[in-house]
Amino acid sequence: MTMQNDPQAAFIKSARKLQNRIVTPGTDPRPMNVPAADPTRRKRSLNTCHRYAQSERPRSVAPHTSWAYVPELAARIEDDPNLTDGARRCARKLAELTYRRNREGRLLPVTVTYLARALGRCRRTVQRYLRQLEREGYVAVDVVVSQRARMCVGLVVRLLQPLLAAHHRERWPGSSAKPGATPESLNKRFKGYIQAEGYRTGVEQWALRCMDGVFRSYMKTAPLAALPSIAAT
Repeated sequence: MTMQNDPQAAFIKSARKLQNRIVTPGTDPRPMNVPAADPTRRKRSLNTCHRYAQSERPRSVAPHTSWAYVPELAARIEDDPNLTDGARRCARKLAELTYRRNREGRLLPVTVTYLARALGRCRRTVQRYLRQLEREGYVAVDVVVSQRARMCVGLVVRLLQPLLAAHHRERWPGSSAKPGATPESLNKRFKGYIQAEGYRTGVEQWALRCMDGVFRSYMKTAPLAALPSIAAT
């Protein structure tokens, strides 16, 4: 019988290995080929391991203090695993702007460029955030098409029920604005421009309209490309 099949021989071998690992008092437990620790290097490591990083990220200027705040939202948006942290931040920014500008209708005329500057992200990233929120049912996005050119002038974002808190789904509390102040100001002129400039359409319809010119050009090049292929007999 070999040692591999003999349990007693395997036990004796394991016991010898454990016995060899026992450290005798007064002896160095490290192997003979490991050099002794350098006290200078150890002291330098202890002095520098808790210092700040040499290439620390540059700090930006702190934002100015304002009276703006984010209204109460549903905790579902924080627990949804299908949303990224950037999409959650975008939802909070949309709720903040909507609460300040149009808390009765819960519609926000805005542009992707404005959201990109507010969030510190590029336009493509903000568009991905909006697609995630729209896919999960938190917002509804419509494109405002210009009546004078073949281009869009902005978006109209509508907050949906899953984003709002249960006790504020019907309406938000009224604002504390001064009753004698005019509701129109130069800060809100862009909102009226988007509403008066064009008509609203869905994102899918706008995508089809943008691809219409490419499709017409493709049909001129290959007019039979849209027809079904003929099976060979």
